[in-house]
Amino acid sequence: MNTMGTRLKRAALALAFTGILTPNAFAAPDGQDVSDCQKILEQGQTYLSSEDKPNGHRWMKAKILINANQHVVWDTVHEERKKDPDLAYSKVLNTENNQATLEQKFSLLPVIGTATCVMHNSEVPDERIDYNMVRSDHFKALEGSWVLTPGKDSESTYLELSSYCDMGLPVPRAMLDAITSKKLARRIANVKAMAEAAQLRLAHKN
Repeated sequence: MNTMGTRLKRAALALAFTGILTPNAFAAPDGQDVSDCQKILEQGQTYLSSEDKPNGHRWMKAKILINANQHVVWDTVHEERKKDPDLAYSKVLNTENNQATLEQKFSLLPVIGTATCVMHNSEVPDERIDYNMVRSDHFKALEGSWVLTPGKDSESTYLELSSYCDMGLPVPRAMLDAITSKKLARRIANVKAMAEAAQLRLAHKN
């Protein structure tokens, strides 16, 4: 019978070999120039970075330029979040004045399999969504944000997705950060594809 330590080592190896970057993602080295970041985004690539928060958590971040207006991107973010493959379900417990409390069950997690979390979401329509874990049966922390900012013109938008997760397992932080970055890059790439398709449909209607 496998011990917990053996299972954790196997899970860590599995995570290590899933790969860090998606094909069009660029991981920023420390001290990356802002103008270089802009060039990467304008080339249609995803810009990956990180930010240390006052609470000691290191948020992983992914940013992309989407050729769609801010409202279209906002609607698409909500649509994409409903299709997150990591969620077995998500149900609203309470909502009021752009604040919501949700219960979400995460599946396909290493070692623990599933985890249920109660999350608090705070929204500024067309601009940002901030999420933070209230409690969980497994996770120690889960927090982050979706931030939308104007692009180079009225028909483009920058989307940045940030996240920090502590699953309560002794898996190396660097490995978890790498996996988080890959997931963030994949999700905002999905939003980009969906939003640009929606923008084209609107253009054809007009």
